[in-house]
Parts: sequence; C-alpha cells; structure tokens
Amino acid sequence: MAQTLQMEIPNFGNSILECLNEQRLQGLFCDVSVVVKGHAFKAHRAVLAASSSYFRDLFHSSKSAVVELPAAVQPQSFQQILSFCYTAASA
Repeated sequence: MAQTLQMEIPNFGNSILECLNEQRLQGLFCDVSVVVKGHAFKAHRAVLAASSSYFRDLFHSSKSAVVELPAAVQPQSFQQILSFCYTAASA
C-alpha cells in the first residue's frame, strides 16, 4: 500500500502573502490596476478577490485589466485597504 507524505510548513500562508506584497510593491506579476480618482494602484486580482466580496464580484463580471472605483473612495483610504489585503494588518 502506498504511503502518503504529509508535510506542514508553519506560517506558509503568511509567507505567500508577504511575497505577493513584495511583488505588488515592485509591480511584478500584477494583473489589474485599480484607479481611484486618477491614482492607479497595481494589484493581483486573486488577492483582492480572496480578500473582498466586492472585488470578487467585480472581477467575475469584468475581465478588464483596469477598474475604476466609485468617486466616493479616496486614494488614501484605498491604499490602506490594499495594504490590509496583502498584510492582514492596518497601518
């Protein structure tokens, strides 16, 4: 009978998010630009969709590489939201 190899890497999820955040900050592998009042924020659709039902629904209905948020959203506020999606911490 074949054996199943089991492995666990502590904090693997956190490491992945940390790496994705570094990639975002360097503009690597980003597949969407979120525009807020003329300011473009590069991001990974999968991270935003996994973090927010708003983005999950938005990306499900739009495959565009550029999305614009409603005028009520401020760039500084979105920057904090974006950072939270990648770090699970508020600044």
